Amino acid sequence: MPTRARRGVAARTPGVAEQPGRRERSKLEKLDRIRAAAHRLFARQGFEGTTTKQIAAAADIGAGTLFLYAPTKEDLLVLIFQEEVGRAVDAAFASVPAKPIVEQAMHVFNALIVHHAVDPALARVFVKELPFVGDTRHGVAQFVGDLYARLGGLIDAAKKRGEIAADAPSRLLAQNFFGACFQHLQMWLGGGMSALEPGDERLRAALELQLRGARAKG
Repeated sequence: MPTRARRGVAARTPGVAEQPGRRERSKLEKLDRIRAAAHRLFARQGFEGTTTKQIAAAADIGAGTLFLYAPTKEDLLVLIFQEEVGRAVDAAFASVPAKPIVEQAMHVFNALIVHHAVDPALARVFVKELPFVGDTRHGVAQFVGDLYARLGGLIDAAKKRGEIAADAPSRLLAQNFFGACFQHLQMWLGGGMSALEPGDERLRAALELQLRGARAKG
């Protein structure tokens, strides 16, 4: 005979994810509206030209409510960055090909190039403002540190394959790799470089140069 669910406790079906309640759905919907509003205004007016009051009005919420989700414009910028760029980076690392380290790094950086090409106006805000949002409270340092660690993991695997000298500093090389990518993004979005495409040979050459002193001696 089936056991009855206890009074006041809903029976749960094994393997079925619990749906968020009404209050949680409302919070998520507001957060989506805030991200979308900040995205539009930053891309259209720039970071400096946008106020939190304008973002709150565009998201159809009060300024006090916006403060609960993101107290500053920097927080809003990071919210967008982590949601959009973070998703692109996660997908890239999840699909890294079984190829030499330069091709693996290019695979990750290609994802960033493709993502930024979708909305260059917002991408310009990212590359201009995010390097100065160094406060650990905003989460940028954690995001970049995680990126370095993941690139470092690819480099460590390349060491085991004999592509890179065992004594080469993995984190420093990861930082140099990303530094080359970020510089190319800045030059492209700032108009100092022609269109940056996935597989760009200028970026590949910069990564190869970084590897010259780190390659394992045959």
